[in-house]
Amino acid sequence: MRNKKFFLLIPTWLAGIALASAIDASEAISHGGGLNTQGCHDNRETGNGHCHRSSSSQGESSNSIMKIEVTPSQSQSKKGVVTIASCYDGDTCTTTEGEKIRLACIDTPELRGSRANPEAAKIARDFLNDLVAGNEVEIRRITKDRYNRTVAELSITGINVQQLMITKGHATIYKRYADPCPWTN
Repeated sequence: MRNKKFFLLIPTWLAGIALASAIDASEAISHGGGLNTQGCHDNRETGNGHCHRSSSSQGESSNSIMKIEVTPSQSQSKKGVVTIASCYDGDTCTTTEGEKIRLACIDTPELRGSRANPEAAKIARDFLNDLVAGNEVEIRRITKDRYNRTVAELSITGINVQQLMITKGHATIYKRYADPCPWTN
């Protein structure tokens, strides 16, 4: 009987392995939360949700192949175009949709705190605001940071904003987090 149960679990297990290898790990999000009556998570903030497996009410066993449906909101798609409302400092901006963007792979002087350099920070912020605020920019989303900001690269008319910030002396490569940006090598 034990062997029979083991073999019944193989399809789900194999589906999980296949699914894990087919999904870009940077897009996977670990999460908790309860399931609704259809076996799905509901995101109350966005109205989107996803399911981990088919509903057993459809006559499928709980060990059937997993079915995942994800409907990302516009702000969660990896690439696209956004309009920047303003930039708080030299490496953090907000879109007109309210998405907080942390510019990937660079570091700029801090406005506040123990490492603050307010004069240089204001110059970097003003340069970035002059460049992108009120403009549509291309975005390549990479991940979310611990503050739930979208870590991304921005480009305007084909020019990488982060590289320009470095070239103009307003930023440095953030070596600890530079891997997602091949141009930092």
